[in-house]
Amino acid sequence: MESSERYPGYVAKVAKALSAAPQSLSIDELVAEVGGVRTSSRGARGVVHRALQELYQAVPVAPDRYGWLSNLLRGNFLRHTLTPDEVRKGHLLLDELEHATFFPQFFQYHRPDARKVKVELFGGEMVQADAAIERKTWCLRIGAPLIAWIDEQGGQTHDDLIIGVLDAVSGVYTLRLQPREVRDEELIQARNMELAALAEELVTTSRRAEKLLPTWELAALLIGRGLFIEPTPPDDMHLVLHTFSGLALQEGIGYTMLDHSSMARSMVKPAAQFRTVETEMRNNPLGGTPWSDDDWDDDFGDDEDAPGAHDDDGDDACADYSSYLEYFHESKTPGAPLSHDDYHLLEAELELLIGLEQEFGYLLPEQLRRVEELADRLFIDLDALRNDLDMPDGPGMDDPPFWVN
Repeated sequence: MESSERYPGYVAKVAKALSAAPQSLSIDELVAEVGGVRTSSRGARGVVHRALQELYQAVPVAPDRYGWLSNLLRGNFLRHTLTPDEVRKGHLLLDELEHATFFPQFFQYHRPDARKVKVELFGGEMVQADAAIERKTWCLRIGAPLIAWIDEQGGQTHDDLIIGVLDAVSGVYTLRLQPREVRDEELIQARNMELAALAEELVTTSRRAEKLLPTWELAALLIGRGLFIEPTPPDDMHLVLHTFSGLALQEGIGYTMLDHSSMARSMVKPAAQFRTVETEMRNNPLGGTPWSDDDWDDDFGDDEDAPGAHDDDGDDACADYSSYLEYFHESKTPGAPLSHDDYHLLEAELELLIGLEQEFGYLLPEQLRRVEELADRLFIDLDALRNDLDMPDGPGMDDPPFWVN
């Protein structure tokens, strides 16, 4: 029988000791804190080691020293680049690093909880936020207060939000807007290289037999090593690792080190910009396929078969479709974008449904759901579309509606 099975209460005892400690603890200090193991000192250390392996928030910060993730997060800073969908809807799509920052306990069981967090909007109010699902991805839902605050701050797509952790235990955070034009690119680039180098070290030294380090565990290890204490944080973790490291994201779950031939091939691949869901089942109750590295190449290069490769040629180019492509890439939607013709086909369906709504004065529930689905997929503001399609008074408008003819 395993030691951890003979002493099941030691997981809770180790968790209590670490979470209550103001600083990290060594294995010997943990053995002394939990006490009462009726076995040799070597056996006691084994029990504590097994307990640590079962606790997501028990994060190694140095050889044989561990801290509690919620405590380690205090004073950390993350960078989040705004997308059009986030600016429009008032939520922040979360990668694993950000998810672990706002909801440290989530990855213990990969189940949502009822945790509410408080977010101080710099120069504004303190608002409440919670976890939600948006486009099959976890997000921090703030809503109208965030939309209004971004507008008041003069924020827009491509600007950065600097997330500050005041107290992750009680769930208190700050958001500060940093316009794109005031980014210190040289310093941020240096931080990006620090992130890439440390991530490579952590993945290559991982003791996991499968040589695949889950992204949420990598995020916790980066926090434990103090990477995000500096007030100027690096860029998005996935973007940095894909662009500057020799790591590869496998099946949307975790990172492994590329071999030399793979690294050589990756050097000629355009930098991908994507946000990854944690897994299809564990962190995505609505389903959907995890995104691969190839889903988010912002530049298709010379690929003649790439979606939209010819859409900007001649008469096919249009402002609406160009806007759709920009929103598509910024929103990190998985898969390939619609072709020019497919986009306008769905746009015509949406306009037809809105027209029916204006003719009849209402739509059936399944039609309303289809309207919302199309608007989300095409990144179209329904209020603006309804205003654009308002039927003007004029010749022919007094004729009977088409369904009477």
